[in-house]
Amino acid sequence: MPYLPNAITLLRVAVLPFLVSFVLFGQLFLADALFLVAIGSDLADGYLARKMCVCSKLGAIFDSAVDFVFAGGMFLYFVLAGIYPSWIFFLILAMFLQYLSTSRLMKVSFDPIGKYYGSILYGAIGLTLLFKGQGAERIILYSLVSASIFTISSRIAYLIKKCKRWKSLKVDSAKCKQKRIMNL
Repeated sequence: MPYLPNAITLLRVAVLPFLVSFVLFGQLFLADALFLVAIGSDLADGYLARKMCVCSKLGAIFDSAVDFVFAGGMFLYFVLAGIYPSWIFFLILAMFLQYLSTSRLMKVSFDPIGKYYGSILYGAIGLTLLFKGQGAERIILYSLVSASIFTISSRIAYLIKKCKRWKSLKVDSAKCKQKRIMNL
């Protein structure tokens, strides 16, 4: 039973090819329904992990990786379908790699910045599915770029703050060591 949240997380990957197929063949009602299943699985896996007390940093990174596979897969489809320029896929990939590299430095297993960015990606997918071909793509594209800039800025600010704190701890440690030597 402790693997139930991870099994629910994997549901998003299983849904992805069917979702793309339904969009490709114009079955938008089924596509929308599967998209809601994907969103539901993203909400349910974290909730169950917390309720079952099986949260872990690895589980949070796994959830984020599956979110990237899902969002990346959808945006890859959108790029191939000509809805978005190809660089948006690479921006999303860069954001995920940035998340992985900086999340190693964070002690918490839940990353609110990454969660907000993931929510924005899910929102962008949903809006693209709902308003495909109605001119909303440009607004969605600008929103994704703005969210990416904000996310990177937040990460940089966090890392600078953490670096300053680490340096002050290092200085304090050196001072303590020096005092101990003098007291001998």
